[in-house]
Amino acid sequence: MNLLFLILGTAGCAVLYLSHRHQGWLRQPLPSAARVAGVLLLAASLAAALAAWTPLTAVFAWLVLAMLAWGLLPFAALLRRSAP
Repeated sequence: MNLLFLILGTAGCAVLYLSHRHQGWLRQPLPSAARVAGVLLLAASLAAALAAWTPLTAVFAWLVLAMLAWGLLPFAALLRRSAP
């Protein structure tokens, strides 16, 4: 359940990030319907965390994962660009 929590949470954050107009990975952002998929992935991630841990621990870990992912995803676009 812990690994499922991490995979679903990271995927949900990535989908929500890629559906924003200011994302730096894709030429065009994902369609707005992808936002629903991102929210559903995050909800499934929270459900997996609640199945694995106590509610307080699950919500805390879920929020920390979201903060970490949304803090690092914009910088991942910088790493994939090659130097001129």
